[in-house]
Order: sequence, then structure tokens, then C-alpha cells
Amino acid sequence: MAQAVKAKQAKQYDQTERDPEATAFYHSKAWRATRSATFARDGATCQVCGNVVQDRKIVDHIVPRRLLCSPKEALDSANLWVLCYKCHFRKTKLEQIIAKQPNGDNKLKHLDKQWWTKVLREERGKNK
Repeated sequence: MAQAVKAKQAKQYDQTERDPEATAFYHSKAWRATRSATFARDGATCQVCGNVVQDRKIVDHIVPRRLLCSPKEALDSANLWVLCYKCHFRKTKLEQIIAKQPNGDNKLKHLDKQWWTKVLREERGKNK
């Protein structure tokens, strides 16, 4: 039952909020294969908090996909990692805040896995 609700929410998000280019990318065979390989590489474990991710495969672009130069870069496993729902939600919110700052997109292009891990662990500690 919960899976059907999530599927319905994802479909609605794709139709109402996500741009068509992103929808096509995230439904592509290449993305599904890369996502599965990254999920396996990271042992289905959130790379920030260490929780095992069981409910869905959340594979995040460290540098947001929209800021990458090519579709090939969007499939680069060096820019991908597994996050749990809570860590992914926190990262997305922080990305939105940074993007609104002067030169925000340029800042986002230069934030690496180590920086995000540190910041997200600090944020996680604040919310406990």
C-alpha cells in the first residue's frame, strides 16, 4: 500500500514540478543502470549517517545534475552517492538556500562530497 502511494506521489511530482528534461533523464535506461550500480557500490547505505536504505534507491548527484555540462557527466559515478531520505531532504534544502545566494550555482559546483558529509552530519546532530 505504501509503495503505491509513493509511486503516485512520484508520478505527480514528475508531471507537475520536475522539468521534462529531468524527467526524461531519470526515466532513462542509462540512469537506472547507473543508479543501481551506485546503490550496490555504496552497499545500500547512506554515505552520511550510515543507515541502510531499504525503502527506495536514493542516489544523489553531489553537484546538482542541472549544473553539469553534459548528460555524460550526470552519469559519472564519482559525482553520485547513496543518501537516506532524511539526509537527501536536508541536502536538497541546503542546495536551495545556497542557490539563492549571490553566485550560488557557482558555489554549488565546487562543493564536494567531503564538504557535504561534514555539513550534513552537523545538521543531523542539530536535529536530534
